[in-house]
Amino acid sequence: MLPDSNAPVLDAGCGSGRDYIEFSSRGVDVMGVDLSIGLLKLAEEAGCRKLAMSDLRKLPVQDASFAGVWSCASLVHMPPSGSRKAVSEFGRVLMPGGVLFLTVRHGSGTEWRNDGAGGSRWFQLYGKDELESIVTGVGFSIQTSVVEPGLVRGSWISVFATKGPK
Repeated sequence: MLPDSNAPVLDAGCGSGRDYIEFSSRGVDVMGVDLSIGLLKLAEEAGCRKLAMSDLRKLPVQDASFAGVWSCASLVHMPPSGSRKAVSEFGRVLMPGGVLFLTVRHGSGTEWRNDGAGGSRWFQLYGKDELESIVTGVGFSIQTSVVEPGLVRGSWISVFATKGPK
């Protein structure tokens, strides 16, 4: 779906680099951003090179820098107001015609979940209409939006959207 297969992709919330490595192995020019310095260190150890520590609501890159933004389970740790700001930032950094993929946990409300290391993590769940409203509300056109069983816990909403020309 990328408008220019040679243009870069932003892995927004790259975590330990799993998806970054997959993109890179396919020849995609990818940059990863994450707010966690610990996860960025793991990504670097895994071979990721273009990395930046950043809040997704204020990305450290120029306007129209990417052909695609990949946001896999990155918005699950912010409330809808924060996700709206992040998706708006994704639009800012995308080139006209650029593609956005995002996926979040499906449901309503919030939950705390054990992290397996003696702590817990907070998750925001999203309804399909709620997520679609966030995406279209900042100017994206939804191409597909589906709720599917996830590989990890519960159902997930996956959205592919495009940025129109300005």
